[in-house]
Amino acid sequence: MRNYSLLFILSLAALNLTGQKASVAELLGHPANSKLLIIHADDLGVSHSQNAASIKALESSPVNSASIMVPCPWFPEIAAYARKHQDTDLGLHLTLTSEWKHYKWGPVTSRDSVPGLVNREGYFYSAVDSLVNSASREEVELELRNQVKKAYQVGVNVTHLDAHMGAAVSTPDYLAAYMKVGQEFRLPVLLDGRVNSIELNEVKQMIGDQTVVVSGIPTILPDEFKKGSREFYTNLFRNLKPGLHCLLIHLAYDNEEMKAVTIDHPEWGSAWRQADYDFFTSPECAQLLKDHNIITVTWRELRDKVVRLEK
Repeated sequence: MRNYSLLFILSLAALNLTGQKASVAELLGHPANSKLLIIHADDLGVSHSQNAASIKALESSPVNSASIMVPCPWFPEIAAYARKHQDTDLGLHLTLTSEWKHYKWGPVTSRDSVPGLVNREGYFYSAVDSLVNSASREEVELELRNQVKKAYQVGVNVTHLDAHMGAAVSTPDYLAAYMKVGQEFRLPVLLDGRVNSIELNEVKQMIGDQTVVVSGIPTILPDEFKKGSREFYTNLFRNLKPGLHCLLIHLAYDNEEMKAVTIDHPEWGSAWRQADYDFFTSPECAQLLKDHNIITVTWRELRDKVVRLEK
């Protein structure tokens, strides 16, 4: 009996030593092994079509989070919506590239201050590798910080930061700037486990108990889209593992405006975005989440209950 008591005491001690740090799921009020999912719409601010479809989905479907591209032409429209809907989970899709053929934008910072961010026409580069070859870490950090400042200035209740086309996390130095800006504003930034393999000391030093690191960032890719987006998302929900996942989707109406924006660019194009909208606003999507015990959570919860948790 005495041996069993000793084993019990040692087990409790081990639990106390290893269990001091609650999991993200537990901090959000769920069991540790929960399947948590943020259904996150990218690219708000690109077009009226993008804004309208995303707002409709946020208001009437399981889509529960989105992010805004501050430099884009339709930013004022989505900023006006954000001011009136402070409880909507809206972050910033930090933007350093401008990928469409005829539809362009540039930095919110004076071009004279960030010459490495822009091409000969004064727009962001179309490709991430062109950005990397031209822009310094200091220029990237300044532009990212100014995008956050501009969003706050117009009344957006920013819940998180992520990176358009992955540009802001495409080098270790850029990643450090991205994480630094997130910490300055006490905002979660989208990161997955790859951040733990970055050798840059500045990055390592910024990873702590209040850093949100998701288990996965699923998103549909061109080969999968060709096979059918409904099939991809259905299989994703059926096979989702416990942990925190951020599903990146793109919602817009397949109309003349969006076709013009995405001309000669079928990947992530107008029809692609309509297909995403159709699936995520369907009764089937909501039923799949229920059938597979998937709990939807928001970046706002992560901001307030993890990143801004008072010790």
